[in-house]
Amino acid sequence: MKKTLKLTNKILLLLLFSFLICNCSTDRDKQLNSSEYKLLLSEDKFDDPLTGFKNYWKIVKTVAKNHGIKVIEKEQPFDLKHKDVSFFDTESLALRKAGFLIRQKVKYENGNKKPGFEYGVKYRQTDPENALAVDLILNNGYTPKNETIELESDIVYFSKNGQSIETTYSISNSILLDDAPEMYLGSFADIYPALGKLGIPKTAPLTKVAGVSADEWMVTPGKLDFGDGLFGRVDMSVWIIPTKDGELRISEFSFDHPFLYGKQYDKNAMNRCTEFIVNLKEFQPSWVKPGALKAAFLFELEK
Repeated sequence: MKKTLKLTNKILLLLLFSFLICNCSTDRDKQLNSSEYKLLLSEDKFDDPLTGFKNYWKIVKTVAKNHGIKVIEKEQPFDLKHKDVSFFDTESLALRKAGFLIRQKVKYENGNKKPGFEYGVKYRQTDPENALAVDLILNNGYTPKNETIELESDIVYFSKNGQSIETTYSISNSILLDDAPEMYLGSFADIYPALGKLGIPKTAPLTKVAGVSADEWMVTPGKLDFGDGLFGRVDMSVWIIPTKDGELRISEFSFDHPFLYGKQYDKNAMNRCTEFIVNLKEFQPSWVKPGALKAAFLFELEK
């Protein structure tokens, strides 16, 4: 119990620190606007992703009930979403070394690829002030997918690097395109001017990291009501990645919540939020494994 309280207090302090730093900015679009809490799950529980999602959602609802947290379930909680997810970088991974990721998503419907592409550029740092230092505004003539640039804290629980939690801060901006750009840095620098300021030649070709894409299956079964208007939207996902040694599966539970502009959530609501995922892990530890950000697994394959 003491260990749980110590961990949740540490998380609260991190969130309050980052929230205060980001809200010192006079630019509303450059403030922490969401936090995402992540728990990596055992891949052997998700041989069939849909069955795994249903079984773990029962566990989530049980833990929520045990701790007085209301679950708001969707009418179709297991409506499967299917995407192809890829990351692109230079041969020397110059973008990743500079803290940047270029991600491509392609949606599927009824087993067929839908037309169009979603591209996102993300800049990730361990300090929120450093994350804020980069402006991912799009060039004139391009329309972002979302109204605001996202500044998010990503909190990975029971990190595989030996820490109880691992927190990073990222700023990201996404765009929907009918056609894929030519895979050179300059093509993306034309959309995201920040990429043209890295000292990387614009002629540098971009290739798919590890030469593979992740086959993503995801459900968003509902929300967790922590009180005081603080709602956590739940995602459960499985990435299936082909490798030379066979199939790699990465299974994840997460929920995210917004930080509304000018809103300071009640301390009890924040406590319930930060305690929940710890309680979830401790309720069924056999479902959980040491975690990391999913993209890190693909970059490990590149080595």
